[in-house]
Amino acid sequence: MRKVSIAIVALLAVAFVSCKEKKKIQEIEPVEEVIEFYEPKTETIASEVVLGVSNYIKNSFLTEADLKVIPSLDRQFKLYATDLNGDGKNEIFVSLVGSYFCGSGGCTMLLLDSNYKLITKFTVMQGSIFVEPKTENDWKVLMVKSEGEWKSLVYADGTYPSNPSVVEKSKQDGPSGQAVVIFDEAQKLDIYEF
Repeated sequence: MRKVSIAIVALLAVAFVSCKEKKKIQEIEPVEEVIEFYEPKTETIASEVVLGVSNYIKNSFLTEADLKVIPSLDRQFKLYATDLNGDGKNEIFVSLVGSYFCGSGGCTMLLLDSNYKLITKFTVMQGSIFVEPKTENDWKVLMVKSEGEWKSLVYADGTYPSNPSVVEKSKQDGPSGQAVVIFDEAQKLDIYEF
């Protein structure tokens, strides 16, 4: 009788464990059926600009040697598009992100035309860019702060000054109240990879 009791207890234990295993399988299967994949929500124009900028950085701006040594965390950029010369086409500011492009003096920033051709490669850029409504040489004046002073960057001979730290202090005490602010810390601009 004792052998029968042990056998019954053993059978009940096996039945309990196998029921528990079936229950686990039943719980897992519905989770696999619920998984869905979503395409990222991007506007066609924005994705074309991101692709154009990314291709420019990889194929024209950087060399193969650069691409081999740039860590993946430094292969990032932010962008902002605005019409600087009134031709109805946006120029594109590109802020390169990461230690490869930034140092104690600031970061590298690019200004591209609507065909992804370089207008200006800015060096040692810090903080925001203020695009003034005022124009000189048919292009909007840019205001930036460099080494604690406001600098007016004026377009001339096909480009803006590339290094704000060597530009004379602006005659203005700061940007006008009508300036468009680009790369302000309060702006939540998307970061893209190249």
